[in-house]
Amino acid sequence: MTPITTDTRPRPASFMGWARASLLLAVFLVAGLAACAPGGPPPVSQPPVEPPPPVPPEVARAQALAEQAETLCQRAEREDLSDEEAAGVLRAMDLLFDEALGEPPEVLSDPRLQGALNRMADLALQLDLDANAAPPEAPSEEESPKDTLLREATFLSPADLEATLAQVEASLKQVSVGLEIPASDPKVLAYVNLYQTRLRKWFAAALERGAPYLPRMQEIFRDEGVPPSLVYLAVVESAFHPGAVSRARAVGMWQFVAGTARRYGLTVDFWEDQRLDPELSARASARYLKDLRQLLGDWSLALASYNCGEAKVLRHQQKKPSVTFADLCKARVFRRETREYVPAIYAAILVASNPTAYGFAPPDPDPPEPTATVTLTEATDLRVLARCAKVPVEELQKLNPSLKRLVTPPREFSLRIPAKNYDAFRAAFDAVPPEERLAVAVHTVKKGETLASIARHYKTSAEAIRLANLLKTRRVSPGQSLVVPLGVSASDPSLYAERRRTPPRGARVYRVKPGDTLSSVSRATGISVERLKELNNLPSDHLKPGQRLVLAAEGRPAKGTSPSAKEEGSPRVHHIQPGDTLWDLARRYGTTVEKICRANRISPGKRLNLGDTLIIP
Repeated sequence: MTPITTDTRPRPASFMGWARASLLLAVFLVAGLAACAPGGPPPVSQPPVEPPPPVPPEVARAQALAEQAETLCQRAEREDLSDEEAAGVLRAMDLLFDEALGEPPEVLSDPRLQGALNRMADLALQLDLDANAAPPEAPSEEESPKDTLLREATFLSPADLEATLAQVEASLKQVSVGLEIPASDPKVLAYVNLYQTRLRKWFAAALERGAPYLPRMQEIFRDEGVPPSLVYLAVVESAFHPGAVSRARAVGMWQFVAGTARRYGLTVDFWEDQRLDPELSARASARYLKDLRQLLGDWSLALASYNCGEAKVLRHQQKKPSVTFADLCKARVFRRETREYVPAIYAAILVASNPTAYGFAPPDPDPPEPTATVTLTEATDLRVLARCAKVPVEELQKLNPSLKRLVTPPREFSLRIPAKNYDAFRAAFDAVPPEERLAVAVHTVKKGETLASIARHYKTSAEAIRLANLLKTRRVSPGQSLVVPLGVSASDPSLYAERRRTPPRGARVYRVKPGDTLSSVSRATGISVERLKELNNLPSDHLKPGQRLVLAAEGRPAKGTSPSAKEEGSPRVHHIQPGDTLWDLARRYGTTVEKICRANRISPGKRLNLGDTLIIP
């Protein structure tokens, strides 16, 4: 019989774990049932969630408009935006502007909406400018006066030669030109005749254009020991166009290439091109001519070398020291341009030195207003300087034509301003904090960079960079150098705001030409002088070439009537004065803020800057 034994070996760990888990589960079930029993403790309740407060309808409307504006701005800032897409964005912006301007003030005063509308206004203007910009290829250049002369035949019959020679001899008895001119040379006489006949209008226009510069230029040539009559070399070189550019990239009234310009002390760099300054380049031209005369010993050879360079003449002088200009012409050493160039200059000197003897009316000198010089030691925004001088920025650019940007160079620079405004300028400029004058960086565009990415890098705006560099479009190229405004100026692109390139819709504009007066504009447009002065807030009858005059429909209000009495649709011009606001202007002119904003394509929150111009519908 087998005895019964009890197994006392320990159970496996898994079995013990299972037993313990079963016991715990039973305890939890009992506790759960007890809690559900009628006498058990109540369940813990969560506090009720309060609904968010309702958004006021005007705030909701402002936020919705702001979102639409921000979306359009994002589309407008795309670098791959096609012309068709840009036109569509611009139309959508116009519609949104109209929609927003119809909202009540409590909607328009929303800060987010104001910022979005301001940004959209800047981008809309940029899209408009891009749509009307010139194509990116190199700009067409005006034909050089030398090309004009070469295209004309210079042959005269014996009778015409004799008559022209008699005219020249009679003129030389009345005036002295200060240097020996071969007056009997048939080529010289042929050009004298040409200036009086087929090129009469061209020559008269050149004399008229150069008249304001002549007294100062003749003084400069005299100071440098060069006959003053040689200033008429500029008739043949540029027809007295200060900004002339030739196919060979010679620039300015005296047609210097960059290398020769630097050799004679003219600065040609990223910031300025002094070849465009008539006075500075005139002095360089006089020194160059003087050096050529001393080197070659003859004015004819000096003038020929001014056109083709002195190396060619020096080579032939080494072989034959007594060689003359006529000898080199006979030997066909010079190109036709140079052979014609010297007699054309001599003829220009003869005619311009005594224009009445050749049937020309003496040009009105119309001397420029006296200027004063202010020395700047750091880069400064030209708009800030213009406001301190109380002149339009265009006038300051005209007085300082060498500047290539709306910023003075970051070095010592002599700024010209009207002499009558000097004291007021010093006081106003000294009051401008240094950090508000301008801080700049110079950036070289790398491959793949855009104006927007550069702006983000410097924490500024693309529009401020574009305007500071006078760029016509937002496109930039690798290797291109840009001046980047920083600090306070960078956050306020309106400092760089250019005058409108096209007038607001509904306004007719006349651009003043050289020689225009209010009377001549009045005759041409049929609008009275008084009406023109009233519409454009002109304090005097003086006009400047390039100035824009807003014209109105016929019908001038009687004296004593308020601005509100003017007929609807007749645009007026208002120049912003200290303290002006859109609301004040609307009340003063009997119109509304919305109409002013539509006419000028600005938002109601647009900052008005002293000297800006608004069209008042």
